[in-house]
Amino acid sequence: MKQIEQPLYPKLSPIYNKILQLLSAIVLIVLLMNFWVNSRDLQQLQIQDHANKMGKLYLAQAAMSAMPYLTLDQNQLQKYADTLAAQPVVKHVQIYDMTGQEIASSAQVESINDLFGITVNKVNQIDDIVPFVQELRAEELQGYIRLSLYRTILADELADNSRAQYDIMRLFLIVAGFIGFLLTRGLNRFSRQGFRPPKPRRYGA
Repeated sequence: MKQIEQPLYPKLSPIYNKILQLLSAIVLIVLLMNFWVNSRDLQQLQIQDHANKMGKLYLAQAAMSAMPYLTLDQNQLQKYADTLAAQPVVKHVQIYDMTGQEIASSAQVESINDLFGITVNKVNQIDDIVPFVQELRAEELQGYIRLSLYRTILADELADNSRAQYDIMRLFLIVAGFIGFLLTRGLNRFSRQGFRPPKPRRYGA
């Protein structure tokens, strides 16, 4: 009696399963990378927003402290500007009267055009240095103050926390991938051994 050939489906299904598993793994990797990039971008926006808030807070405190010096002689105002510029977060200080005329500034001060690289032979520094301007006002406008602050120092604490979180997340992903690899090998070996059909007994001789 002619033996009926087995259909091709049982032979090809393991290949289909492997292809499906591979495609699923690729999709999961793409989704994970997309989540990673979006999370990283959102974190960077939060860091920049934090830096701007800290800069404005620092500027408000400097403006309040500068108000009494406006009624003193210019040497006292200059000393205050130098003291303010000695702070690690401060790059430049400029103080103007109500007409916009500079009345005190720190050493080697740079203009807004210099910071943005608009001036000839000047490099754009806006990624590292952020200018903040505020009015000096009591009941009436008395002048302006401009601080150029280091962006990295303003966002230093939050940026360090962000890097630490991403380092931990990266470690978790590596450990999770290794655990998945071990589970896959272990379960695959278990399935091959546990469902292996018994050998037929031989009778006779």
